[in-house]
Amino acid sequence: MTGIAPEESLTAQTYRTLRREIILGRYPQGSRLVESTLASELKVSRLPIREAVPQLENEGFVRTLPRRSSRVTEWTTADVTELFDVRLSLETLAARLAARRVAEGVSPEPLHEAIAAEHRALDSEDWLLVAETSTIVHEAIVDIAGSALLGSLMRAVSGRMTWLFYLTSARDQHQQSDEHQGLLEAILSGNDRLAESIAFTHIEKGRAPSLKLLAG
Repeated sequence: MTGIAPEESLTAQTYRTLRREIILGRYPQGSRLVESTLASELKVSRLPIREAVPQLENEGFVRTLPRRSSRVTEWTTADVTELFDVRLSLETLAARLAARRVAEGVSPEPLHEAIAAEHRALDSEDWLLVAETSTIVHEAIVDIAGSALLGSLMRAVSGRMTWLFYLTSARDQHQQSDEHQGLLEAILSGNDRLAESIAFTHIEKGRAPSLKLLAG
């Protein structure tokens, strides 16, 4: 485990480092996060730890009970189901709006770039990077949709998406990338209902395999 790079904002980098370690399982689900231990491991004072933990809690990585220590969130089937339900609502709308906006002349370049980055990640077989770039593909669609509210709602769940994508990386990642390409083509066509339908199918196809993989 590495310390904090000096050129980074201390709290921001502490947050990103803890987030990465949680996703990778180096801080296992259900484990306690002790300020003094984390500060020693990351070679920082307790203050950036104290400031980073609430951010992690807001994104669903950490849960803190009153007068008790923080613990890494444990995924349940209810959590997975809830995340997929929320994604269906947000991302089908995003795909529909993105297709309309592209038809009106908005550039789809962010989505092209995100899919290209995902392909490079697949070639590297770095499964955390694959999970991160897969999330970026979905975020790019939201960006093209042009809704600030939709973007803020997406940011609230994108961290959990990356975590779940990594935990379920045994799924066929190349198939998912192909589905992203199909979603891109639907958005490029300007057919908003087609884009919405393909987004729905793509997201829903991941539900059962994700539940199965997490159940062990």
